[in-house]
Amino acid sequence: MDLSRFCKKEYRVGDYVMYAGNGICRISDIRREKFSGLDEKLYYVMNSVYDAGARFYLPLSIEGLEKRIRPLLSAGDIRAIIDETEDIEGQWIDNDESRTAAFGEILKGGNIAEVLWLVKILHLHKIEMRESNKKFRACDEKMLALAERAVTEEFAFVLGLRREGVIPYIVDYITKRKEGRDDERRGIGTYRADTLCHNVQRAERQSQDRPL
Repeated sequence: MDLSRFCKKEYRVGDYVMYAGNGICRISDIRREKFSGLDEKLYYVMNSVYDAGARFYLPLSIEGLEKRIRPLLSAGDIRAIIDETEDIEGQWIDNDESRTAAFGEILKGGNIAEVLWLVKILHLHKIEMRESNKKFRACDEKMLALAERAVTEEFAFVLGLRREGVIPYIVDYITKRKEGRDDERRGIGTYRADTLCHNVQRAERQSQDRPL
């Protein structure tokens, strides 16, 4: 999903935003500050929602501001993003260094669908390692934690869930969607079979009624 449409030029005090690399924040103030060695600037003063006590100052004049903060997604946006992950194709990278670099680029890119795909592929690999009695590498564990944080904080906040309930929610949503599509395909197949049978029976009756 292209998140560029979520970008805003201005925010108000009280707005909740996603601050790149720092999670969900609430804008508590917009004021001028002069920090040591810097010119006086107008700043967004933001408090982290999940990291108590963490406060950030982001100048409104900074280049690429729209890439630093954005409004939160809606519940509908989140469901669309989950759907989108099923269309993302990718393969596991065996080399640790190459894999870490590639997955790191996904996290930096900020495409939520791709980050969610990253969570999925890392979880699947973790299960595969466990079932093979092999160790899940520390670099992958760290990457999984970062990827999960990138999606679970916002998903939990918007959907009214606990953070640990986000992954089960996603799994349940995907499962129900898949079952729904399977039911739909079965329904179409049944309809077509019934229609064909009805047409054959009608043709037989017409043949019997036709005078010789």
